[in-house]
Amino acid sequence: MENKLPAWDDLRVLLEVHRRGSFLAAGHHLGMSTSTVARRIGAIEKDLGCSLVHRTSQGAWLEREALELVGLAEGFEQSLAARRRDRGGGSPYAGVVRVSLPDGFMPAAAEAAARFRRLHPETLIEAVSESRFVDLASREADIGIRGGRSSSPALIDKPLGEIVTGLYASEDYLSRCLPSGFLGARDYGPQDFLIEDGVPHRQSPTQWLLQRGAVRFPFRSNSMEARLEAAKRGMGLVFLAVGAGKDHPRLVRVGLETPFPTFRFYLSMHKELRRTPRIRGVAASIEEVFAEYMAAQAESEALFRPKRIKAR
Repeated sequence: MENKLPAWDDLRVLLEVHRRGSFLAAGHHLGMSTSTVARRIGAIEKDLGCSLVHRTSQGAWLEREALELVGLAEGFEQSLAARRRDRGGGSPYAGVVRVSLPDGFMPAAAEAAARFRRLHPETLIEAVSESRFVDLASREADIGIRGGRSSSPALIDKPLGEIVTGLYASEDYLSRCLPSGFLGARDYGPQDFLIEDGVPHRQSPTQWLLQRGAVRFPFRSNSMEARLEAAKRGMGLVFLAVGAGKDHPRLVRVGLETPFPTFRFYLSMHKELRRTPRIRGVAASIEEVFAEYMAAQAESEALFRPKRIKAR
């Protein structure tokens, strides 16, 4: 890092590649073509005489030297924002809030964002669906929703609630394949299940199904929306958090002899960021939406009366 300092316009491109995880996404945000993004990154690498960014089919990852430049770019960006505020041209809520969360929570994130921006339209909110735990301590995101407490002392965690998940299917599928509306211990083998793509981990819904003898998986997708649509079209059974069941009236919850385990979710953020008005405000809006979701879940649980059949 001993050569000349890159220009801000190039640093801004590197910053967006880091934030968005790919040249394509960074280009969309900046209004540039992918080739222009690549050219800007190449210019920085040429100036510094080293490789900074590696492109793969899964996205882009940055070398340690590139992360140092990202920190520099973030500092410069914050300085520009502070200068605009000092001149009276800004608001303490102006800027971007990046939220990292599982795909299934995207509707809740959209609702929280809509509510917050009615009050503060100057805030820009980015909700990113990621299967990995982003490094909040290194500020890869401002807010994270995750199924476990953080281990870093730099972060704070606020419980959002314990999520109950059920299996749902269309009335058409149930009439054809599961008229009892109940899954007993020996009923998993003949049924079709719509699952997340990829290798299942120990606590994943797919692993839970495999342990109970499920073998038929006609549709796999990393998109929760796609799995729900497939279920509505009668392709099989799909996992859905019961608090969201009211939003999908075309799907019917089935009874389970062994309920799927519940998981407690947390809202996590860097301790220093909780004093930033826009981040604190978006976090509060997310908590409000989740509180309503937990109330809907409790109501759904109270009303649900699964059919029971005798063990075979």
